[in-house]
Amino acid sequence: MKNSIPRVRTLINGGTPDRVPMFDLLRNTAVISHFAGTQLTEENGAELVYKAYEPAIDATRPMVKAPNIERSLTLEDGREQKIYKWTTWTEHRRYADSAAYEAVKRRELESFVAEWTPADEKAMQARVWDWYAEDRRKLGDVFYFPGVPGTDLMDIYGEIGLEEFCYYLADCPDIIVELLERNTFRTIRWVEHLPANHGMEAIFLGDDIAFNTGPLLNPDWMREHYFHRLARVIAAYHARGIKVLFHSDGNLNSILGDLVESGIDGLNPIEVLAGMDVGDIHRQFPKLFMTGGIDVSQLLPFGTPLQVRDAVRKAIDEAEGRIMIGSSTELNEEVPLANFLAMREAVLAG
Repeated sequence: MKNSIPRVRTLINGGTPDRVPMFDLLRNTAVISHFAGTQLTEENGAELVYKAYEPAIDATRPMVKAPNIERSLTLEDGREQKIYKWTTWTEHRRYADSAAYEAVKRRELESFVAEWTPADEKAMQARVWDWYAEDRRKLGDVFYFPGVPGTDLMDIYGEIGLEEFCYYLADCPDIIVELLERNTFRTIRWVEHLPANHGMEAIFLGDDIAFNTGPLLNPDWMREHYFHRLARVIAAYHARGIKVLFHSDGNLNSILGDLVESGIDGLNPIEVLAGMDVGDIHRQFPKLFMTGGIDVSQLLPFGTPLQVRDAVRKAIDEAEGRIMIGSSTELNEEVPLANFLAMREAVLAG
């Protein structure tokens, strides 16, 4: 697409672009092959995937990557890892009980070095220049929202699984809060040490905090422990001139006000079947830009092109243009090419 970067830049800065942009993460062989002009394979994927983005969409998020060769691995610590075409599943860490978990995490916290070290600088420079800058170069005229550290609540519960996390949150709540504070401090320190020419206009900050029925954790707990830390992280990014696109699947309606008060500039992916509604969000928070909003659970894989086009027009109208149209998480293999093309054509038609 032409003029994608200035188009997205205009939208996220509160202006009105020539048309709404398209935003997505392509995990779809047919779509990538169509826009790259060659059939995607495991052998040509590293080149072909990036080639498909510029003609297909205006903006994307982490992680743009080639398809994997499917296989299973055993990690050094004995956990199983299964690598699928587009995703990787890793077995959760197991602890004997809450006391064992607390003891391990207490040692982690005690060994954390608060000062910024040469190793931290090297890792940060590699992330900014070897990852972010290289992705931007390969994507061409596509606006890129790099994935960055945040409060990383998802990392805490993702290590052990949500069920075990709930036990530990009940049995040793202080250690969970201390881990969250450690993550927050570490991220703010990282942001403050970004080079002046970091090149990031907006970032993708992901933390899944909701089920399809509502928040993952008690909103009162989140207000006491999560949102003020998220606000500190966002303020650090804003201080460096970086806008924040916040990602969480699920139904965020009861805590959306808390997210906006925390300072988020944009919201992704607007999971329609979980009860998120583009029009309702825009009416409550008209300055918030949205990305996604087109259901990828049922509509995109199983609907007709006409139904897809109708949904796109409705979302654009209800958002009054304050949206980047895309799937409600990522464009997976189940979406027919015809439905992606219908979504794209509806956007281009304005």
